[in-house]
Amino acid sequence: MNVLVYSGEGTSRASLAHTVRTLRSLVGHHYDVMKIDAKGLTTEPWEESTSLLVIPGGRDIPYTRDLNGAANDKIRAYVAAGGRFWGICAGAYFSSDRIVFEVGTPLEVQGTRELKFFAGECRGVVYPGFVYDSEQGANAVGIRLVEEQFGGDKLGFGETRVYFNGGGYFVGAEKQPGCSVLAWYSDAESSEGRKAAMIACQVGQGMALLTGVHPEYDPAHLDAGNPEYGPLPNVVSQLLETDQQRLLLVRSLLKKLGLKLSQPEVPQAAAAQDAAPVALPPGAILGIPDLTPLYLASVEPAYTTLLVHSLRSIATPEGLIKEPNDTFQLIASPQHTIPVHTSTLSETAEGESEEKVIKNLIICHNGGPPASTTPQFAMNDYFQHLKKIRPPTQNFTFGNSLLYGEVVSSTQTMLDKNFSLCQHLPTGFVCNATIQTAGRGRGRNSWISPPGCLQFSMVLRHPFQARHASAVFVQYLVALAVVESVCSLPGYEELPLKLKWPNDIYAEAPLEEGEEPAPEGTAPRMVKVGGVLVNSNFSGSEFLLVAGCGINTTNPNPTTSINHLIRYHNKKTGKNLALFTQETLLAHILVKLEQMYNTFLLGNGTGFAQLEQTYYKRWLHTNAFVTLTTMTPHRRVRIQGITLDYGLLKTVGVDEQGRDIDGDEFRLQPDGNSFDMLKGLISTKS
Repeated sequence: MNVLVYSGEGTSRASLAHTVRTLRSLVGHHYDVMKIDAKGLTTEPWEESTSLLVIPGGRDIPYTRDLNGAANDKIRAYVAAGGRFWGICAGAYFSSDRIVFEVGTPLEVQGTRELKFFAGECRGVVYPGFVYDSEQGANAVGIRLVEEQFGGDKLGFGETRVYFNGGGYFVGAEKQPGCSVLAWYSDAESSEGRKAAMIACQVGQGMALLTGVHPEYDPAHLDAGNPEYGPLPNVVSQLLETDQQRLLLVRSLLKKLGLKLSQPEVPQAAAAQDAAPVALPPGAILGIPDLTPLYLASVEPAYTTLLVHSLRSIATPEGLIKEPNDTFQLIASPQHTIPVHTSTLSETAEGESEEKVIKNLIICHNGGPPASTTPQFAMNDYFQHLKKIRPPTQNFTFGNSLLYGEVVSSTQTMLDKNFSLCQHLPTGFVCNATIQTAGRGRGRNSWISPPGCLQFSMVLRHPFQARHASAVFVQYLVALAVVESVCSLPGYEELPLKLKWPNDIYAEAPLEEGEEPAPEGTAPRMVKVGGVLVNSNFSGSEFLLVAGCGINTTNPNPTTSINHLIRYHNKKTGKNLALFTQETLLAHILVKLEQMYNTFLLGNGTGFAQLEQTYYKRWLHTNAFVTLTTMTPHRRVRIQGITLDYGLLKTVGVDEQGRDIDGDEFRLQPDGNSFDMLKGLISTKS
């Protein structure tokens, strides 16, 4: 399921960045936190896969211009049907029945609004001094919580401070049916009495949370030295003092919205008003772990020696490899001192703040480090299993060298966005991690990184001249290798792992305790357990591919995992099939992938045709009927398969009785299209 954050015109880049970062840190193990623009809200079928829609701070007028009409109709219907919504500052003004903003000033805005989640007026600003695109009006404002509105959460405080810049209050909210005041501004009253800072509104079967303040703002990402905040102690230092309370508050708000939370609760003792403030390093993101060192090792020492020689050719005399996206510090061995680097903040092309720190790359010349050094992934266990399962009659390269980090930004980004580094890595080189703080998926997706998810990226050099073996099939091969690496093992053949076009891995969801099986003739419930992403660059006479994969291995959440499927299968059948470790599963996937890739590239010259039947055996779509929303009017079609030249999805139009229409054929590219199985829709991928 997704958490969508509106990113269209008018959104404040700062509010957008804080919103995305805070949500990913608190719910990112259960939900894919993604941005969506006005076109996406208007045209995409986002509703059924969305657990929360957020409209962050910014400017109300552009929101009305771009979202009035069809988009607002969809948003309101989504919430009324049981959806969840969070409007922050400008998003709260926009979501009320009426906005009254800075009356009598050049910034004045008044008028009715379409969403009307709050059936009254949002009036502001509460505290004077607001200036667009500035921190001059920023403040650390006090809010008093209505503690009974937070259910069983014992927050340990009744008042705290949060970031404020231009927000309003909800006039007469306490008198509105279906509206609950969650917090009041502490020291702001009007002739009407207290001013509501945060409210929750029942909208049909759903809920809208509206906040005039910015609880999503992480003060560790505000520049205390900005003169607009004033001399120390200033807005930022005041917010840092109560930041543990802010986190508890945001967690409680998200719980109230029905979301599952990723990180453990902040200790209540640390949230008490008289507790010492937590010292946060510059740029630290509370709730997201710090990056850890990277360890480089190989199945044989000679491979490491050759690789290090290649890497040193692009390093400075101090051992720094400076790349466009990352800088790596080569460390000669685990016994050498590991330097501590100061992090810095930079802005991405999307306008988000991103933490940058030099990554320590520790060279292990004789196998991996001790398991106690990398307890979440024992590199030597992986190498031993790799050698054990490789057939002795074949030569293998995939996975010979491995770069592992317990916490990394993104394995895919480290390889794909650092081109010179990638050029100096051998084909089959693998980078894997236990936790990714910014994993990447197709389109705007980010891969959820729950503990127990195997996530890796691999370098692959694919010859440009291999016309019989188009590089587009590599994504199919990786997904197929994941399924076959498990289901081709003796005893594991009946595990319900399947392929969803173009590059997702699904499984039949195990029944929960007391849950009834699907009625006969009804398809079982399928859930996503993994996905594949392939990025390509052109280098000389070959494609330089980075194939990334994430597969739920040992974790039952957020959907299910391979080991959960095995346990369920053992319980149903009485078998005692062994569970996978991340080390053994990675080895099996890489061996199976290399075997398939060699067949595809070097077999009888027919490319993917040699694996076509194996692929169809595992995929979900044989003769499935779907609707193409990529054309106007929409077309009902039957899926026939994929083309063997460029891997396009083959479909044929059908009439009202489901009969094929001769000559009415359509071909769809895997890149640029998205398949929503729940609705049977194929739409444009944003």
